[in-house]
Amino acid sequence: MTHDLQTLSQLISGNPLPVSDTIRYALNIGGALRRIHADGRCHGALTPDLIQVSGSSARLLPAPPTAVGSPQPYTAPEILQGGAVDTRADIFAFGAVLYEMATGRRAFPAGDAGALEEEIMTRSVPPTGHKGLDQVVKQCTEKDPAARWQNMQKVQMELKLLAIGEQQHETTAVADFEAVVRGELTRHANAIAELERAVTARTVELTRAVTAALDDVQSQFTEVEHFLTTSQQRADQFAQSAAQAVEATQREVAALKADVTSEVGELAQSVKGQAAAIESIKASMARSDDYVERVVDALDVLQSVVFAQPPAIESVAVAMAS
Repeated sequence: MTHDLQTLSQLISGNPLPVSDTIRYALNIGGALRRIHADGRCHGALTPDLIQVSGSSARLLPAPPTAVGSPQPYTAPEILQGGAVDTRADIFAFGAVLYEMATGRRAFPAGDAGALEEEIMTRSVPPTGHKGLDQVVKQCTEKDPAARWQNMQKVQMELKLLAIGEQQHETTAVADFEAVVRGELTRHANAIAELERAVTARTVELTRAVTAALDDVQSQFTEVEHFLTTSQQRADQFAQSAAQAVEATQREVAALKADVTSEVGELAQSVKGQAAAIESIKASMARSDDYVERVVDALDVLQSVVFAQPPAIESVAVAMAS
């Protein structure tokens, strides 16, 4: 809501005002009317255009002389019938203005004068939607002036009771809202506490699981370390044994080499001796072959001699052979 001065018509502009603002402005307007009536006067032309409002209050402007008695959507029925303007006519107009503040609509919205007069004379004001305001509007806009509230003191009293009720309602609403907020905060606090407990339990569980896993890893690491140490020791022993084996093998190979060399030497000597023997055998065999050849030759000669001689010689040969 703006704090600049403007007419009530400009402020409403077809939109209802909050109940608290409606009651506050109504009390300001009603107070101004009560003071005018206390002076023995009547306003006679109460309309939203003659009410100046700011952010917190409303001020009733004097009625132009030409406006008094002119038909308006806020004119009382008795004035339309030619009756005199009195305080009850101002109360009727006040009720119509109060309705417009509460609903954003005119109580009698007809556009032309004939229809407007018929509406004011016959049409009842519709409900505003607020029970307390409906009661004030109804009592202010009765068609019969005698049935209306007769003075603004009664109107002001009812409005002040409504203001107190609204304050209590707002206080109750605030208290209810605070209770709802407290309930929500308590619920959220309980949910957070429950979540914290769950997180704590889960953290403890995870801590235990991680600790057990670390212990298991440490145990496995110790076993691996022991295995590596043992393997290193075995590797060192194997390397030492291998070195010793290599050294022994080298010695054995050297000894074998010496033995082989000796044996090869002996074999060479033996081969040489055998070669000489073979040569001797070959020479002997050659001599034997020569001897045999000679024997064969001698036999051939002998044979020829034998076959060529007379029998006496053969006898001699046989005797010789014997």
